[in-house]
Amino acid sequence: MPVTAAARRYLSSQAARPRGAFGRLLGRIWRTETAGVNRVALELLAPAPGERICEIGFGPGRTLGLLAGAGAEVIGVEVSATMLAVAARYNAKSIAAGLISLRRGDGIRLPIADHSLDKVLSVHNFYFWPDPRTSLHDIARALRPGGRLVLTSLSDDRPLAARFDPAIYRLPTTGETTAWLRAAGFIDVCITRRSACESTVWFTATAT
Repeated sequence: MPVTAAARRYLSSQAARPRGAFGRLLGRIWRTETAGVNRVALELLAPAPGERICEIGFGPGRTLGLLAGAGAEVIGVEVSATMLAVAARYNAKSIAAGLISLRRGDGIRLPIADHSLDKVLSVHNFYFWPDPRTSLHDIARALRPGGRLVLTSLSDDRPLAARFDPAIYRLPTTGETTAWLRAAGFIDVCITRRSACESTVWFTATAT
C-alpha cells in the first residue's frame, strides 16, 4: 500500500521533532533500531574519562548513558520536549549523580560556552537542522582546538531520500557536507561507510 504525501509528511515531522504518544513510540523503536549506527559513531568518537562531550539530538537518550559510562561529562541538547522527558527518565540515576545534563536547543546555537567541549556527537539529526552550515560553525566555536566532531547522515542514495518529505529531510550530498565542514574550519574530514549500515554515512572532523 503506497504511503500518501500527508502520511509521509507526518512521519517525517515526527522523526524531526518527536511529540506525544507517537513520539514516545519512536523513541522506543530508535533505542534498538539505531544501536548499530551509534556503536560505530562511538568507535569513531572514542570517548575517554574526563572529557566533556555533547550529543546533539539525543532522542531516547541511550547513547548519553553510554558516554557517561565511559567516564565522560555529558551534555545533551535536544529540540523535542518529548525526547527530553524520555531521556531524563532513562538516565535518571546518571543525571542525579551529575554525570549527564540535558538542555533544550534547536541545533542552530548550542547553549554552551566557547571552546568548552572536547567532542560533539550527532547521529541522524544533522539533516533536520534549520541551517546546518551555521550550526557547524557554532559547533566549531564550542569545541576546543583539536576537538572531534562525529556526525551521521543518510547516504546519497536518492531512492532512499524519496521515502521522506524533502521539506523536512533536507539531505545534503556527501560532498556538500564535507565542504560545509571545511568551510566551518574543520580539518581532517573523514568519511566512514559500513556494509552493515549501507544507508548511513559517518563524518569525523577535527576543530582548529
